[in-house]
Amino acid sequence: MLPKVSNEYTSIGCNRFPQVAAWGKDGTVAFGAHNYVALYYPEVIYLEKNKIDVVGEVGQITFRFAFLSITNTILPIGDELNQKNIAIISGSADKTARVWKLTKDNKWVNSAILESHGGSVNTLGVTRAKSIIVDKDLIITGSADGVIKVWERSICNDVQDSVKCLQTINLERKYPMALALSYLPESKIPILACGGTDKRILLYVQKDGLFIPSLKLQGHENWIRSLSFATYTESNSATTSSESDSTIQEQYKLKDGDLLLASASQDKYVRLWRVSYNGEVSSSLDSEDITNGKSKEKKSLKELLENLENLSDDTKKRYSAMFEALLMGHDDWVYSVCWQPSIPIVDEKGNVRYHQPMSILTSSSDKSMMIWKPDQDTGVWVNLVRVGEISGSALGFFGGLFGPKGDYILAHGHTGAFHLWKNFSDHDWQPQISISGCFNSVQDITWDPTFKYLVSVSLDQTTRLFSSWIRKLDIDQKNDAQFPEKQNSIVTTWHEIARPQIHGYDIQCIAFVTQWRFVSGADEKILRVFDAPKTFVQSLSKLLGEEDSRPIGANIPPLGLSNKAIFNYDVEKLSAQSEDELLSRQQTFSETLTTPSSLKILEQPPFEEQLLQNTLWPEIDKLYGHGYELISVGASHDGKYVACACKATTPEDAMIRLYNTATWKELTNGLLKSHSLTITKIRFSHDDKLILSISRDRTWSLFEKCEGNEATPYKFITKNKAHARIIWDCSWSHDDLLFATASRDKTVKIWNREATSQSQDQNQWRCITTLKLNDAVTAIDFAPRFIDEGYFMAIGLENGQILCYQSEKTQIDKWNLIIDFDRDNCHVASVNRLTFRSTSTASSTTDVNIDNHEMMNRLQLASCGSDCCIRILNLDF
Repeated sequence: MLPKVSNEYTSIGCNRFPQVAAWGKDGTVAFGAHNYVALYYPEVIYLEKNKIDVVGEVGQITFRFAFLSITNTILPIGDELNQKNIAIISGSADKTARVWKLTKDNKWVNSAILESHGGSVNTLGVTRAKSIIVDKDLIITGSADGVIKVWERSICNDVQDSVKCLQTINLERKYPMALALSYLPESKIPILACGGTDKRILLYVQKDGLFIPSLKLQGHENWIRSLSFATYTESNSATTSSESDSTIQEQYKLKDGDLLLASASQDKYVRLWRVSYNGEVSSSLDSEDITNGKSKEKKSLKELLENLENLSDDTKKRYSAMFEALLMGHDDWVYSVCWQPSIPIVDEKGNVRYHQPMSILTSSSDKSMMIWKPDQDTGVWVNLVRVGEISGSALGFFGGLFGPKGDYILAHGHTGAFHLWKNFSDHDWQPQISISGCFNSVQDITWDPTFKYLVSVSLDQTTRLFSSWIRKLDIDQKNDAQFPEKQNSIVTTWHEIARPQIHGYDIQCIAFVTQWRFVSGADEKILRVFDAPKTFVQSLSKLLGEEDSRPIGANIPPLGLSNKAIFNYDVEKLSAQSEDELLSRQQTFSETLTTPSSLKILEQPPFEEQLLQNTLWPEIDKLYGHGYELISVGASHDGKYVACACKATTPEDAMIRLYNTATWKELTNGLLKSHSLTITKIRFSHDDKLILSISRDRTWSLFEKCEGNEATPYKFITKNKAHARIIWDCSWSHDDLLFATASRDKTVKIWNREATSQSQDQNQWRCITTLKLNDAVTAIDFAPRFIDEGYFMAIGLENGQILCYQSEKTQIDKWNLIIDFDRDNCHVASVNRLTFRSTSTASSTTDVNIDNHEMMNRLQLASCGSDCCIRILNLDF
């Protein structure tokens, strides 16, 4: 019987670049995530499928292949109140931009590729205006080759678009960092703004199908990082009273239809510029004005802005551009500026019309986002709202976005996570649960011994812990007008609920010793032991119902790598200090920012600031001995022994060291020698009687337990040069009668003990079958039980593909391909680890809407890869 495959959870971090995310009219957030363009829906509370899924607070993330996405934008179309998304444009380090659109079958396809740049595509521009009614779309791309290209897109069919490069603008040793595109006031003439490394904003206007340079706006003192256009609407005049109107000269008042440009720079400032329509003038008057002592820059503006569109033989349109305002408040580089999207308003006559709020969102590497609005009496732009990160480990934001209705704001930063705030009342912005994930290759994942939560280690130097969150969906948390029958529904979602280790080295491997204790190995050559604090155990009990007595938290010292446990007496000591003393110590960062108030039991998944600081696990020991970077670690199922190995080029270094978990000391006679090169994996059999190790030397080795010998618990018994290339992974069957090895030689070999007669050597294992694949095999895992009376095995390939094979009921040497996973459920880079979850042994399920019989017929497969992605897939038999 073929199983039904569904996606339970996907986790990935946002790329750490500016302009990598865009928020569309329909609530879709498109963001770059390694090789993907990811879609995230922050405002959606749940979708109704076969079961209830919450896809807003966690985020339902779907991924499409897009080659190292660096920047994203969403292409809109429509007039005033009827604008909608029609495509997503992504720019990439592979020197291309791509167009993605949704087909009639509700599938995303890559409909066009824009390729001709000589460097990575760093910035994109699409039209942002009050009304966008065109047959063909304009797309502007800016690249690290110092070139801007203008493209025209037209729709061919449901799955394909045609693109044509209309123009190439060479900036000559200057690099575009930001682009914005709109229409000149009172016209359909496109105007292009470009900000870059020359500290000036270049304005281009289109004439006869080509963009021509018109003006250079000077004022910024560093690179310009972000540009954004908006069309002013008269109903939100900054000066409402007649008295304030009289104090402003007529020429400086904003007029309905004026085009406003906001620019953000690394000089810490945001500047506002205005392009206004000044009416129509005759060509003779225009010539007279030019000869009456106008400046060279204004003359250029007249020649190139005024002479754009001939209305008659004598008449032309005239425009002016001027500096409008300077926004000062950030303390570091300003990476993004974003206008609040337009909204419909009802006038006194009951007519609904277009309205552009005068509200700007800026994000900075000073760890803050600000919302700016003009004062109603003076017209001066002031900062009304400031939100951000307070953790000492935070490094600021790369971008900020307004939601389509203006009641949500979203930021992404250095940790790859999103930060979400919602406006509940006038300027009362409260943080909301959002998504997070790794932003570098995920090297290893493992379930805890009770299969209640999943832990990953990554080259982003973090250890992350994921678990499900089960709760009732209150009427206040959902759109009850749309779903009145779902009041008090039980919902289940997966979240990152703790970050036990934040390290200074790339972390390579992890293994659990007990349910609340694990060891991790990193490039620093030390194995570190972590123990769950009381706050985590009690927080997890809110989800899964477990409690224990342990330290209540952990600190990470300044400039340190070890998490220091915090006990009750530490809390009493901190509580006894005055608030002024605590504030002083926190501001100087002489001590970690963990305080008694922050050491609390979480009733919901933590925010990113809490993950960075308040969910650390105390480190209880360090294990030394290896001379090179740690590569693999394994722990016995009874929790008595930990085995680890490091990088090796000689037999002297290619050995396994054994540690006793009772004393955390290395066993004197615990060195296991057999290999000559790096040991890539170490696996204990389920009964702990055998240790299986594999190596770059293309061999596997077995070590047998010596009963009653504590000094020398394991001894070498046999080895086999099994493959023609490096062996990447291995796995024991649930009954320990088989093990499998996976190799770069594109094969998986399954081994069984030879025991045909009593005289035969019981330590010899033979290959009973060889599975040949189309790519190098990098990960493998046996299912934790028989499926339809046969062994079941998952295989991960170097190209990201995941497959499942099953043995026949009566012949374990015959295996058949059961599942070739859809690419949407696979990875786009090497699969680094596969691990099954035994749902039948977990006391809590991740889906409370299915009964125990169904859970017995379900397997969950967790996978991680070099594409920064972690997936949990459901296999229902």
